[in-house]
Amino acid sequence: MLASEAMPAGACLVCHGTRSRVLFRKGGKDFVRCEACGLVWLDPMPTAAEIAAYYDQSYRDGIYEPYAAAETIRRLIAEHRLAEIRPFARPGRWLDLGAATGQFVEAAARAGIAAEGCEISASAVARARARGLTVHHAGVEDFSPPAPYDTITAFDVLEHLREPRAFLDRLRGWLAPGGTLVLTLPDASSVYPRLLMGRHWFYYAPSDHLHYFDPRTITRLLGEHGFANARVGRAYKPLTPSYAALQLRQFTPALGRVADLVVRALPAALRERPIRLYIGEMMVIARSG
Repeated sequence: MLASEAMPAGACLVCHGTRSRVLFRKGGKDFVRCEACGLVWLDPMPTAAEIAAYYDQSYRDGIYEPYAAAETIRRLIAEHRLAEIRPFARPGRWLDLGAATGQFVEAAARAGIAAEGCEISASAVARARARGLTVHHAGVEDFSPPAPYDTITAFDVLEHLREPRAFLDRLRGWLAPGGTLVLTLPDASSVYPRLLMGRHWFYYAPSDHLHYFDPRTITRLLGEHGFANARVGRAYKPLTPSYAALQLRQFTPALGRVADLVVRALPAALRERPIRLYIGEMMVIARSG
């Protein structure tokens, strides 16, 4: 089936299969797995208006407020990501989608890259622009770049989207031939959901994450939408123990309480020392055809 063809109602967006089963229910939503390829998605999906309102509220005073306020952590993550992808990314004009408050755009600009961002949250865009960064306030469906980009990054974005296929089609149209696409997203085949945490995995977050890929399903989806030579590997983040515990409290309160006890037992200096952690994410680097 071509990417432009309509799929049957309820079909898997990766393999187009129509056989699926409910894995579990959480937060009033069913988490459904495709029997053929293993893609997991949320059912029912929130509306586009619900998603926009959710993220704008979340950056102001919800689950993303601590993330937006953690300037040092976000700077470290941005610098780490830039160092990881720069050897594989095409130089030239860069766009960071889901740019939040612009930390990656800022890190890239400091490194001499012509970088700009695109973000749906008005409050996050305001913070980025206040630092002199070029960050567009728009959703992907409303944004029209004036010229092609050489590299597009979308960190922790694809899993949030109702329509990942349409998203990838638009990005391919924005990239110059041979341009680079870089994604990070949760890996549903990682040790955390598969062996350690099951339905309590912190990335199984209803109303936040809508689709759950693994290396096979994301590679297949990218290939179907004109992206080749996908390189998939683990994604790491430099996090302090205190910040990691804070994030667990936001997404998985029961585990957050346990993490708080562990962090309190550490010497004060260790609580705030960044550690390169694997938390079940993957990084994908592919080329546009």
